[in-house]
Amino acid sequence: MMHNSNIETNTRLHTAIAAADRLDNTLHCFTFRPADYASQITAAVCGPLTGIPIAVKDLIDTADMPTTYGSAVFQDNQPEKDAWIVTKLKEAGAIIFGKTVTTEFAWRDAGPTVNPWNTAHTPGGSSSGSAAAVSAGIVDIALGTQTVGSVIRPASYCGVYGYKPTFGLIPTEGVHELAGSLDHLGFIVSDLYWAAVCFAHIVSDGAISAPSSPGQFAPGIKPRRLGIYRSSQWPYVQSDVQQNFDGVIRRLAAQGVECVPVDLGHDILTFSALISKILAREAYMAISEGIAGRENLVGPYLRELIAFGKTISAQQHEAALNQLTDLRAERDIALQGVDAIATITSPTTALKGLEKTGDASFCMPATLLGLPAVSVPSGFSDDFLPYGLQLIGRSHDDLALLNTAQWVSTILPTLAAPALPSDKM
Repeated sequence: MMHNSNIETNTRLHTAIAAADRLDNTLHCFTFRPADYASQITAAVCGPLTGIPIAVKDLIDTADMPTTYGSAVFQDNQPEKDAWIVTKLKEAGAIIFGKTVTTEFAWRDAGPTVNPWNTAHTPGGSSSGSAAAVSAGIVDIALGTQTVGSVIRPASYCGVYGYKPTFGLIPTEGVHELAGSLDHLGFIVSDLYWAAVCFAHIVSDGAISAPSSPGQFAPGIKPRRLGIYRSSQWPYVQSDVQQNFDGVIRRLAAQGVECVPVDLGHDILTFSALISKILAREAYMAISEGIAGRENLVGPYLRELIAFGKTISAQQHEAALNQLTDLRAERDIALQGVDAIATITSPTTALKGLEKTGDASFCMPATLLGLPAVSVPSGFSDDFLPYGLQLIGRSHDDLALLNTAQWVSTILPTLAAPALPSDKM
């Protein structure tokens, strides 16, 4: 692929292009990359993200790149304007590096992306390409979305960091809706420093100061007390995932962090029933019209979701939203007396094959309640698939959570870069 020579002056961009050229035929992270970045470089402003290449999930509108929402129905779609988040990134000086693979409409029908740690395994979803691109070292920052577990789980499966902000902190204007009452924008990053920078300059719009350098953020802030959440579904969690989580707790306790069991006021199965009802009804309302007459072009999981959503009445949906409002009004109660809540990211490591993107049930509570969440790599299995620790914080206290997660990351094993197939050739 040929690129304008002007990019030689931008080391980060040049490195990202070289990595993508070398690896993406194996990983299939991207649906589109520009042949030439010269116009972006010329237009770039001086800001906190100047020259930083950022990958954008293909659920998010870009005026100068196709946006297909992972669906054959929209394979020729070219948005008229950028999504709010893309505009903000450009205003901060970022280079939009390309569009990353999403599962269809951010649901369960997977694209071609594979896991960089083992290409026979899923990278997770729905932010599949974003997680794989960061894991492979192509970019340090990629945008994801989360309606159940689509930032936290793929970040975990790919051995990188995921940050899902408090619900509503980032406008989703220009992001194709799956379920508006649940949809979040978030970031998948190579280091939590980048999450802190994105929080300061994009999420808080400069109201919070960003760390001036990775070194300033590196120590994080040690928590005094963490809540430990296992839920009624713990017996169904893969044994090695349980063992990794228990090992993390022992490390925390050895560092003097008090670890106490907590619940979230309702059983995880209650959360599951509520989220599935809201999601299905809102997906039906958001997607069915756009695919009308072309349903044969969408995948079986999406057709099943739309069919289920059609059976949920407006009255049932309203009742579910009222229940959601009540839950969110009391969402911080579980965090009283603790700095954050620790749990797993998924009951398994990344599944073999690409048909299923994995179980997001342990991501569900933070998403439903709209609480900020962070995924931190916590080791890897005997077959070299990453584990992840999920930390959940108080609403609108995202920076405190990021600082806690950063400190926790300093006592956990550091994952080496995956041995990518192209690197072995």
